[in-house]
Amino acid sequence: MKIAIVLCTFNRIDCLRIALKKYENQTVKPDFMVIVNNASTDGTKEYLDSWKEKTSFFKKVVIHNEQNLGGSGGFSRGVEEALKLDCDYMFLADDDAYAETKVLEELHKADTYLKKKQVNVAALCTAIYNGANRELSHRCIVKQGVFNVKFDWVPEQVYSKRLFKVDIFTFVGACIKKSVVEKIGLPKTQYFIYYDDAEYCMRIREYGEIYCVPGSIMHHDIGNDRRSSWKDYYDTRNWIDLVKAYFPKRNVFGTAVKMYFKRCSILAKIFRNRDREHRHMCWIAIHDGLSGRLGIHEVYRPGSRI
Repeated sequence: MKIAIVLCTFNRIDCLRIALKKYENQTVKPDFMVIVNNASTDGTKEYLDSWKEKTSFFKKVVIHNEQNLGGSGGFSRGVEEALKLDCDYMFLADDDAYAETKVLEELHKADTYLKKKQVNVAALCTAIYNGANRELSHRCIVKQGVFNVKFDWVPEQVYSKRLFKVDIFTFVGACIKKSVVEKIGLPKTQYFIYYDDAEYCMRIREYGEIYCVPGSIMHHDIGNDRRSSWKDYYDTRNWIDLVKAYFPKRNVFGTAVKMYFKRCSILAKIFRNRDREHRHMCWIAIHDGLSGRLGIHEVYRPGSRI
């Protein structure tokens, strides 16, 4: 089981240093490391150029993007490069996600066990912790109702199992078979941020099962990562686009109505303290999601003030 780490970074050089050291200290070493620098301006380029020249037990590939392509574009570029390597799995993670020393060892064990059971595995994923708390939102099961679709978090008690199936994972500790990637293509760059990982899972599941390995642990230093301002545009738009791509029209209708009341109506002002500009932005996001207008919006660009 040869693994290529694919790590995407943007302006978090201190986090990046820690993350790289964690992979270097693994009990089972990675075979390749692909680092995608999303046009950082904090010295990341110089640091990675120096890091690449240092002798190591794995092959290093460093990619410097000329502009910030977001998480979706960064991971897409990294996966594209990993396809050229002699690996069996691609392990995707952010620069602020830190691997415990046995992350890869536990994934190796799970892969061996599932092969003996003759299970058709398309991908594996780790458990995620934020501090002492397990982050349940990273591993989900798809629930489809008559009009609604939701991703239910896997309950805490399920993590006591050796392995368990999931439908959706984030790109934090996601270990995807190269043979599956060759069939489904690259992550959807047009999303920029949010739901690119979920959309990718919808494609992955067409070719096998996804298993979470609770003994393989990543620590995600997310801090206060509340979605607000321009990010809500991509969160709203991409969710609707995903539902439109994989579920019946009744679910698309239900999702759009729910998002309207949640983010655009007077209820969003009363219960979520959203001003008129923010609610208008979300209305545009719903329209763009329904009409398939993707990519970076000319108004709601990264860092925009709404």
